[in-house]
Amino acid sequence: MQSSRGKPLSIAGLVCRCGAILFALLTANAAATDLKITATDPAPDALLARQQPFYVQFELRHATPATATVSGLYKGKAVIDDGGTGSPALLPANGGTGVVSFFYWGEKPTRIDEVRLKVSDTQSGTTIAEYNFPVTLTWLMDDPPARVPPAWVTESKRIQAAGGSADSGTLSGPALWIALATIVALIAIAIVWSRRRQTQTPATEVETHE
Repeated sequence: MQSSRGKPLSIAGLVCRCGAILFALLTANAAATDLKITATDPAPDALLARQQPFYVQFELRHATPATATVSGLYKGKAVIDDGGTGSPALLPANGGTGVVSFFYWGEKPTRIDEVRLKVSDTQSGTTIAEYNFPVTLTWLMDDPPARVPPAWVTESKRIQAAGGSADSGTLSGPALWIALATIVALIAIAIVWSRRRQTQTPATEVETHE
């Protein structure tokens, strides 16, 4: 009796443990962030005209929807006077390719020796990761000359004008974890119920002999 009842409990325990492991793996994937710079326009050692944007294209891999912003630094300090940025890059769950930009219009040259990308959780605003890379940029006081931007810059402008990055339409983050945990619990209940039905025997009449 104990061994027959022990089987459903052990199976249910195994299923629950598998669910806990799966939950832990999903949590680790959600926390992991992979960011790679793929291109800049102009080059990271360029002289730029007044209000000429410096574009940064990047690839991000992250489980939940994220927002990326960019800023310029000089000798470790953010340079915010007489400057501006483009729209933040909005990326769906599991990430994708984004483009951010910033510029300056000061009455004197503005130098930048480092660019910082900040990735935040779109829903909570919590900072997920920061990525810095060195540059040698100088914004001059001249008006920007006419130039044809690369195709990826033109495409990023088109996407922003259309309302940003499209969502993937899949479950992500806490919603996905809750759904998986519910499935695991239902499986465990079904196994226990099925095993108990199999181990139960119908009552039989006991024959007595005189």
